[in-house]
Amino acid sequence: MHPFQLGVIEGFYGRQWSWPQRQSLPKMLADWGYSAYIYAPKGDSSLRSRWREDFDAGHFARLRSLSESAREAGIGWGVGLSPAGLQAHFTEADGSDLRRKLQQIKALWPSQLWILFDDLPAGVPELAVSQLRVVDAVRQVLPDTPLAICPSYYSEDPILESLFGDCPKDYFATLNEGLSEDVDILWTGPRVITTAYDADDMHRAASILGRRPLLWDNYPVNDGKKSSRFLNTLPFSGRPSSLKTLASGHFVNPMNQFHLSLLPLMGLASVYAGETIAQDSIFKAALGSLPEDLAQLLAEYAPMFQNEGLDGMPAALKAAIASRCDRIAHPAAGELAAWLREEYRFDPDCLTE
Repeated sequence: MHPFQLGVIEGFYGRQWSWPQRQSLPKMLADWGYSAYIYAPKGDSSLRSRWREDFDAGHFARLRSLSESAREAGIGWGVGLSPAGLQAHFTEADGSDLRRKLQQIKALWPSQLWILFDDLPAGVPELAVSQLRVVDAVRQVLPDTPLAICPSYYSEDPILESLFGDCPKDYFATLNEGLSEDVDILWTGPRVITTAYDADDMHRAASILGRRPLLWDNYPVNDGKKSSRFLNTLPFSGRPSSLKTLASGHFVNPMNQFHLSLLPLMGLASVYAGETIAQDSIFKAALGSLPEDLAQLLAEYAPMFQNEGLDGMPAALKAAIASRCDRIAHPAAGELAAWLREEYRFDPDCLTE
């Protein structure tokens, strides 16, 4: 059993982070008590819709540099590969293409690899068998690299079956039987976007998966048609420290807004350190990293941004706050102004809200 991991999964749809932003993240995560960072943005087609193609030289160099940044920071780093098409049907030719791509990923020096079958067509009888064949190909190329998979049905949420087809009745039993005990299975909880977790949720997930879940927590992410109308900067809640004994790890999916995502990310490790700190104290500490005028603005309006969202705010108020942000020389202020002006359009590929 490997140690509990606390990490960030860059796994959202829509507007992507910049490479300088990504390069700055590992050091911050290490300082805040995280142990891993997984690169798997839905917008990187080289890991999803165009996975069969080789990385171009520039992209490979950027990924290698990101891997080195994580190594220097002392945290784990990996990529999430979504071999679209193979989640439900796998041929020998597919295996050859997959092994070639895995050799390129191996050269990035990942400390772990995630194979992601989420949000892809499913619902066929051979689903689990095909996915196990993918795992076998991974083990041929990366036999010693820690591995996690995201199943086609990664939550109890009925929206997954409505979008991607009925889950074969033996899907999880076949997966569990075919996966070695050291392979983690990702799980978002009772819902794709789960607002709070408890022991019953984790026990139920373990019963379904045949092992402790590796938690993929869709907070503070806001990349969907509905969720993009909200800005989630308040501290994590509903994540008890007992998750450390009930899950194999906890990875959180941030927002399209890089700098604003840092506010909730700063305080999560305190939950697992056994610290009993009030949420308002955690938020106040996070705001201390910002210019005073921006901190004051967020202290006043962050609950409104998160709970009422764009559609619950008067147009005049949105315009006034955006104008205030324009006068603040900080990238988080720019992100807030852009969100208020509805410049963060949701990605229609994000279906699972």
